[in-house]
Amino acid sequence: MTDDDKAIAQAIHGILREAYLHVPWTLDQTFSDMCRKDTVYYLASDDQNQVVGFLATTSVMDEIEITNLAVAKAYQSQGVASLLLKQLLSHDGTFFLEVRASNQTARHLYEKNGFDPYFIRQDYYQNPKENAILMKREP
Repeated sequence: MTDDDKAIAQAIHGILREAYLHVPWTLDQTFSDMCRKDTVYYLASDDQNQVVGFLATTSVMDEIEITNLAVAKAYQSQGVASLLLKQLLSHDGTFFLEVRASNQTARHLYEKNGFDPYFIRQDYYQNPKENAILMKREP
């Protein structure tokens, strides 16, 4: 990985710090995740080429799991998450994700893009403790 890749990891981690009360990943874990062969990151940048949002996936065969989607606070409600998701969904495959039960904004975005809930993981999330809604989108 290059210095540019490390700068991207720092930008992504900064977005995570804005998005989560308690960031569950360190900068090193974020960078390590970016280096995995089965992981793909989609990035959104502003006019100054600064990362303002990202979508992370991992793949096994034709199944793609969205592991994270976050947008910097200053760019939320401007369609950035929708653009990232549409870019991903232009590929073939079955898509999976999990989302906090209380995250109505994200759940609406996913449902609008063809994801359906199929299972609830009780008390999956911590800080605060909350259920996870598992969703999928099939071809």
